[in-house]
Order: sequence, then C-alpha cells, then structure tokens
Amino acid sequence: MAETDWDTVTYLRKKAPTASQARSSKAVSAAKRQGQEVETSKKFNAATNKQKSASRDTAKLDRETEELHHERVSMDVGRVIMKARGEKKLSQKELATKVNEKPQVVNDYEAGRAVEKLDW
Repeated sequence: MAETDWDTVTYLRKKAPTASQARSSKAVSAAKRQGQEVETSKKFNAATNKQKSASRDTAKLDRETEELHHERVSMDVGRVIMKARGEKKLSQKELATKVNEKPQVVNDYEAGRAVEKLDW
C-alpha cells in the first residue's frame, strides 16, 4: 500500500461566493482586473419612499370600489337552507360533506355572506 499523509487536507473546490459577496465593490473590482465581463446597472429611485401619483390613483380606486361590489345571496336563501337542513337533522358539516363543499361555504350561505356565482 502507498503511504498516505493523514495530516494534509486537499480542497477540491472553493465555496461559491454568496450573492451579496458577488455584488460587493471588492468583487466587482477584482473581476474587472481579471478582464471578466461585468454588468452593472444603477437603480433609480431605489430605496426611496416617494409615491407621487398614488394618492390620485387611490382616490380613483376608492370611488370605483364603492360602485362595484359583488352581489350576495339573500337571507331568504339562507333561511331555506337552514330549514331544510333542520328537517333532515343535519349539521352544517354533514350537509357540506354531502354536497362536496367546505362547512364554511354552508355557513356563508346561511348567514347571507356568500357571493352569488353566475353560471354562464
């Protein structure tokens, strides 16, 4: 058997630099000195908290959301579901299981919070 020196350690490759290390000015300068291609770009208005047209857009959005809303099911539908469920002696969870829905959906319909679904 060949003699082996157990005290020497050989690294096959170095650990790759992290993203922040690769972007540092030191790393960019070293890459330029080695003649490697370096792409740099300046981000304008980066890290500023200026929102010039946001207030105008927000006001417009507020006006629109007051006029546009989803139609909800009427409370009559909820009462009918609740009455039928009571006659069958089913809980909301049992009814939801039978119609392949979540119990929260049945609860929303009975409370009048469910949004009407339009079937085209």
